[in-house]
Amino acid sequence: MSDDTPTERFDAPTEPLPEAEGAVAAPAEATGDERQKRGMLIALLAIAGAILVALIVLIVVLLSNGGTDDAGPAPEFTTTESPSPTPTETESPEPSVGPSEEPSATAAPPPQPPQSPSFATFSGPNQATCPDSSNSVAITWSWSSSNATAAWFGIGTQNAKAEPFESVPTTATYTFNYQCSEASQIYTVTLEDSSGRLTHKTVTVTRS
Repeated sequence: MSDDTPTERFDAPTEPLPEAEGAVAAPAEATGDERQKRGMLIALLAIAGAILVALIVLIVVLLSNGGTDDAGPAPEFTTTESPSPTPTETESPEPSVGPSEEPSATAAPPPQPPQSPSFATFSGPNQATCPDSSNSVAITWSWSSSNATAAWFGIGTQNAKAEPFESVPTTATYTFNYQCSEASQIYTVTLEDSSGRLTHKTVTVTRS
């Protein structure tokens, strides 16, 4: 082919070319709902990530605390009730005896009231054994006394000092004659002390 051959011009076809099979279509612009969903998804992912980081930090802190040997046991809190006060009986103090109230060792005891004269002992029969009614028989009495300064013997009376037969010792063995003509007779011994107080011992003697 020589260079003198005229060159033909071919115009490009104006019709659009058909899409090739399997070609990827350009993505359409996202709508408003899709954008909102994406935003929520991103927020949820951020929150989950923050929670995950917090959990990791918490685990690390717990492991670091549990790994120390000098960690003491967790304190236990107990509630104690204070006991209610029990009422107690108070005893009244006993009055103390001062030195001035104690009795003196050298103080004389109080005077005893004087005692009346008394018979310490007294013995004698209360019967007279007579052979007949015309004679007399001897009867013997004996006595002892205390606190007596004088004594009397009386016949037919209960107060020998007022109606004495004779004065007798305060301690004596005394013999007198019982008259057998009498079926019975009373005899009295009377004692007197220094204050003039009297004590009487009266016996009724009967004839047998």
